[in-house]
Amino acid sequence: MVARVKLQGLNIYQSRGKWYVYRRATGEALIKGFEGERADLDREMAKPDFIAAYNRPRKSLEAASNMPIETLGGFVNWFTNGDIDRNKEQRQDPNRFEGSEGYPKWPKLATATRQDYIEAFEWLRPEFDINLTDISQPDLYSLRDTCANKKWPRFADQMISALSSMFRQAVRRGKMTINPCLGMDKAHEADPNANREWFPEEFPVALERAPMEIKTALMLARYAGLRGQTIVVAGWKQYRTHPLTGMAMQLVTRKNNEPNFLPAMPELQDFVGALTRSSTMIAVRDDGTPWESEKEMQTRVSHYLRDLERDGLIGAGTTLHGLRVSYAAWWKRNGATDAEVADLLGDKSQRMGTHYTRHVTREDNVIRAFKRVKDAT
Repeated sequence: MVARVKLQGLNIYQSRGKWYVYRRATGEALIKGFEGERADLDREMAKPDFIAAYNRPRKSLEAASNMPIETLGGFVNWFTNGDIDRNKEQRQDPNRFEGSEGYPKWPKLATATRQDYIEAFEWLRPEFDINLTDISQPDLYSLRDTCANKKWPRFADQMISALSSMFRQAVRRGKMTINPCLGMDKAHEADPNANREWFPEEFPVALERAPMEIKTALMLARYAGLRGQTIVVAGWKQYRTHPLTGMAMQLVTRKNNEPNFLPAMPELQDFVGALTRSSTMIAVRDDGTPWESEKEMQTRVSHYLRDLERDGLIGAGTTLHGLRVSYAAWWKRNGATDAEVADLLGDKSQRMGTHYTRHVTREDNVIRAFKRVKDAT
C-alpha cells in the first residue's frame, strides 16, 4: 500500500500510458513521460528530488539576507554585497554599496561578471539553506549535472566557477575548510576552433544589412581587434589622434589591466568619423544609449548573425570574437610577428598572438610545401 503524497497545486494526468505532472499555476513540468502505475508515480513524487523541485518557488521567496552567514544563502548575500536580493533596477544604483560590510572586491568586478555570478546564484536559491560545511564535491557534481540537463552545460560550468570564487573567500574567512570546487572537470567541452576567421565575402554581407548598433560593434572588432568587453566601454576620449596611424584607441583593458595602444585601421577611421555622438561611448544602442552590458551587446550581435546564417547569407560559426581573429590574421599575413600581433590585440602574452594566428601559420606551411612541389615539376 502506497500512501499518496499530498501536494497541492499540481495537474496530474496520464496520456498514452505515460504520466505527466505540471505545476498548475505556472505550467512548469515537474515530471514528463513517466512510465508505470499510479502507485509508482506516487513513489516518484515522494522522492527528495521531486519534493525539492516542488518546494522551489516557496524557498525562492526567502531573502538571502535573512539567512545565517554559515549557510550558502547567507554567504552569497555577503559575497554579492546584497545584490542577490536586489532586482534589476536596484542593481543599477551606483550608491548601493555605500556602508556595505560584504566582500570588498564585489563592487570592483566587471558588470558582466557580476551578472553572470548573480544568475548562477539565483539558480542555486533553493539550496540556500544548506550549511557551507555540508557541501561536498560529490554534491556539486550532482548539482552541476542537474543544472547542465535543465539549463545547458556552459551555464553549469559558469555556476561552478562562481561558487569556486566565492568558496575561496569562505575558506579564507574560516567558513569552510576546503574549496570543494577545486579539481572539478567541465561539463562543457570548449571547441578549440570556435571563433573562426571570417571568410572575405561574409563581412561585407553582414555589415551591409546590420543596424547601426550592430554595425559599430562589428567595425570595432574587425578593424581595431577589440574584445566585446572593451567595445562596450570604449569612449570617445580614448579614441585619439596619432602622427603615424592617424587615430588609435589608447585605453586600459580590463582583461590585462595595462595601457594599450591599438591603431584604428583606415576603414574604422572613416566609419567612426561619420558617427553621430549621443554618448561618451562609441558603441551605443540604436536609441543612442550605452549598452547595459557586454552580454546584452553580444546577444544582440549573435542573434543577428544567426539570422543571416539561417537565410544562407553567411556561413556557420561566425562570431563577434571571430572578427578579432580576422584582424589578427590580417596583420599576420602582412608580416607581423606573433609578439606584434599580441600587442596589436592588447594581450600580455606572445602566446596569444600565436593562438589567434595558428591557422595562418598552417596555411603558410601548406603554401610553401605546394610551391616546392610545383617548382620541382
